[in-house]
Amino acid sequence: MMRAFVVALSLLLGGCVAERLAAGPGAATPAFVDQGHWRSNDGYVLGMSQWQAERPRAVIVALHGMNDYGQFIEAGAKHWQGRGITTYAYDQRGFGRTEGNGRWPGHEAMAQDVHAFIGLVRARHPGVPVYLVGESMGGAVAMVAAAGRAEPIADGLVLVSPALWGWSNLDVIKRSALWVMMQIAPGSRLSGRGLNIKPSDNEQMLIALGRDPYVIKTTRVDAVYGLTNLMEAAWQAAPGVRMPTLVLYADGDEVVPSKPIVDAAAAMPGTKQVVCYDDGFHMLLRDLKRERTWAAIEAFAGGGLAADSACKVSR
Repeated sequence: MMRAFVVALSLLLGGCVAERLAAGPGAATPAFVDQGHWRSNDGYVLGMSQWQAERPRAVIVALHGMNDYGQFIEAGAKHWQGRGITTYAYDQRGFGRTEGNGRWPGHEAMAQDVHAFIGLVRARHPGVPVYLVGESMGGAVAMVAAAGRAEPIADGLVLVSPALWGWSNLDVIKRSALWVMMQIAPGSRLSGRGLNIKPSDNEQMLIALGRDPYVIKTTRVDAVYGLTNLMEAAWQAAPGVRMPTLVLYADGDEVVPSKPIVDAAAAMPGTKQVVCYDDGFHMLLRDLKRERTWAAIEAFAGGGLAADSACKVSR
């Protein structure tokens, strides 16, 4: 009986330990390791995807959303590749092909990775404009990385359905529930089953994601807590984002609310263009009307804007 009790207690307490993804082995010079990996400035090696255009006129560095990985941008990247744009997308720490198994690395480390990777891309493509594209969580990471810098981190910033649902924008019930879960069972895992949330109208794509072994299906509570801290940091950082920015979002997004996105865009002091789709979904880059989003990003990279929006606001 005592042994059974100890085993049961161990299983219960297994969900009561908060874990943070450890940093890399030590200071290192960022470098491309091979076609599918690169090394950040603390020696951490991350997975990477790339789609090289012949004599590119622009380069996109794309950051994926929560539980996703670098292949998220594949369809758009292949489209841009044929139009003279090279795209890079790496697996952020703790996601996809990068070691970590769903552990949260901290948004400071994630932002540092952005700086290191863009430095590598600029060195490989001297004189070619570089655009930082962040989807959902990736948009929040991009904002934190871009804010408060004397020199712009890139030639332009694109935020696609940026996740800005941090503490300031959560109601007291959600804030309290997350805090309690973090204290009691930070290692427990959550899934989106039963929430009836529709992230996209592209059913085939969603089925493929469900079968993809690199897409995380259940999320640790401490990772959700870390994500909330990131979203809060990004929302607070908006006044420090001074570079040219394109914001794309869906008015009926069922994953993240629109109001924090609109408020953050209004707080950005730099040149910005905001496009809202009243018939879009959270995964604008992959929904059935994704080509309009690709066109908007391509136009922004060329100095213009594809005005295909039912609720477009430009400032």
